Amino acid sequence: MDKLSDSVMSKFFVEDNYDSKEIFRVIKMIPMHFRLPFLMSVNGFKYKEIAELTGLSIGTIKSRIFYCKRKLKRLLGDFCN
Repeated sequence: MDKLSDSVMSKFFVEDNYDSKEIFRVIKMIPMHFRLPFLMSVNGFKYKEIAELTGLSIGTIKSRIFYCKRKLKRLLGDFCN
């Protein structure tokens, strides 16, 4: 799962940019079970697709994506200040 997460992140971010590297570092701070559904969502997967691929319920996927967004907002807020 970690390799899949890295693959999804590398497609989304341009790592030549300092800010992108820092964002990538912050995202990696999120536990994998929250990070992967979020990254899949960012890359265009629908909740149903994520649920099918991960074997989790749609409600769990929505909850994990919400948690990840909230945590990233907090962590990136610290980064921006």
